[in-house]
Amino acid sequence: MNDFNPRIICADGFSMSVQARKFSYCTPRCDAGPHTHMEGGFPSSPPLDPELLAARENSCDEDGDPCETVYPYVAREVFEREFALHGGIVEGKLPD
Repeated sequence: MNDFNPRIICADGFSMSVQARKFSYCTPRCDAGPHTHMEGGFPSSPPLDPELLAARENSCDEDGDPCETVYPYVAREVFEREFALHGGIVEGKLPD
């Protein structure tokens, strides 16, 4: 079993967990990539990208705090846009 992907931290301090592995909400749902869709979770502040914010509608916590939920099956490009809005990744990386 692979270790968890380290939390991604952006230039402005925004951070978020992004995982892609057998037990994550990702495509393909396995440990080996490349993954087209990944699972995000527990951002340090509400996401800025409307598509990422909308992804929580597929979560069991869609009515709760956007910082205390999981964002399932999010396209890689959506995460890339979100992190660019926060000045880019300075620590960590998206899963393969």
